[in-house]
Amino acid sequence: MPWPHDVHVALPPSYEHGDRSYPVLWVTDASLSFPLVIGLMNWLHTVQEIAELIVIGLGAPAESDSAEFGARRTHDFYPMPRWVNAGPGGARMEALSSETPTGGGGADALLSFLVDELRPRLATEFRFDDDHGLVGFSGGGHFVGYALLSRPAAFGRYLTSSPALSGCEDLLFALEADYAMTHDDLAAKVFLGAGEAELTDPYVAAADIVGSMTRMSQLLRLRDYPSLELTSRLYPRQTHGSALSYALNEGLRTLYPLTTPSVG
Repeated sequence: MPWPHDVHVALPPSYEHGDRSYPVLWVTDASLSFPLVIGLMNWLHTVQEIAELIVIGLGAPAESDSAEFGARRTHDFYPMPRWVNAGPGGARMEALSSETPTGGGGADALLSFLVDELRPRLATEFRFDDDHGLVGFSGGGHFVGYALLSRPAAFGRYLTSSPALSGCEDLLFALEADYAMTHDDLAAKVFLGAGEAELTDPYVAAADIVGSMTRMSQLLRLRDYPSLELTSRLYPRQTHGSALSYALNEGLRTLYPLTTPSVG
C-alpha cells in the first residue's frame, strides 16, 4: 500500500450486551460515506428493517486535499490506468495519468490488504461471523465489481452505487466472461443502483455508468446462476451524488433484511 488508510469501526447497539458474532459490512470511501452509512443503518435498525452489523470503513484520510484524495481513490479502486468512453463514436480518452499513484493500478493491493491482512487482524479484536459484505460508490463501485468478479468468495454481499464498470478497458466484462467459462454458479447477493439523471450529465455519461451497470446486470441475469440474488435499480431524477442515499437505503434493506427480533 503506497500510503496510510484510515480505518473506522462501528459496533451495533447490542454488541456490549452479549457474546454473539455479527455480519461485517466493509465500506470504501470511509471519509465520504461512512457517516451516511452509519446514520442510515441506525435508523433502519431502529424501525426494525435491517439486521445489526459491524461496519468497517476504509479509505484515504479526510484531511487529504481534493486532488490528492481523488488520485488516491483512482489508484485504490482501479486495477489498471482508468479510461472512459469519449463519446458515441467509440474514441477513448485517458481520464487520469497512468503514473502511479495518480493512475489506477492499486485495486489488487487494496483488495488483498482488506481481505488477507486487515480482516484477520480485526477479527482478533471484534466478534466477526463468516458473513462479509462490501459497499462502494462511483469508483468504489468499480472496486466492488472488481472484487465480485476477481475474488467472488471473499464477500457474500455486494452493494454498488453508480459504478463505473466499463473503466480500465472493460476489464470487468472480460473477467465476467472468463468466470462464466469456468463456473456454473455464483453464490452472491448483489445490489446495483444508479440515478436516471446520470444519463444527462456529460461527464458522468462519458464514464458510461448507467450503461455499464445495465449491461453487467443483463449479463449476470442471462448466466442464470442458481445461487445469485441480483437486484438492479435506476432511480428517477437522481444524480450521481443523490443516488447514493437511495441505493444505500434499498440496498441495505435488500441485502440485510431483519429476519429475527432485535436484541437489546
